[in-house]
Amino acid sequence: MNKKQYTIEEICSLTGMTRRNIRYYVQIGLIDPPAGRGRGGFYNDSHLDKLRQIKSLQSKGMNLASITEYLKHGSADTDKVSLREVWSKYEIAPGIEISIRGDIEDIHRRKVSQIIQVARAIAKEDSSDE
Repeated sequence: MNKKQYTIEEICSLTGMTRRNIRYYVQIGLIDPPAGRGRGGFYNDSHLDKLRQIKSLQSKGMNLASITEYLKHGSADTDKVSLREVWSKYEIAPGIEISIRGDIEDIHRRKVSQIIQVARAIAKEDSSDE
């Protein structure tokens, strides 16, 4: 099977991502490096599919660390991993975190934001009392 080959410019245009982002994803191992070296390097359909998947996961609120973990399970297992398992962590004070599941409704997100602000204010008061 002959795979289509894309330049970095074409892959950027097809995904809506910047060269810098794509190169960073290669650098951190999120996607495979392009075949060839330098300006002669090219991307293929598997790169395009992976980049589109990354973009889709980002649009659902996943950060790169979560996406990396998600993609480690392999394409056969990724369908089994629920986005419900994505959690956001908010540091309140050193050693104190609040974890929030990623699929909460917007109304709850606003409440969570208020809770985090209050918790940080309390933690700040406690640290200034010491």
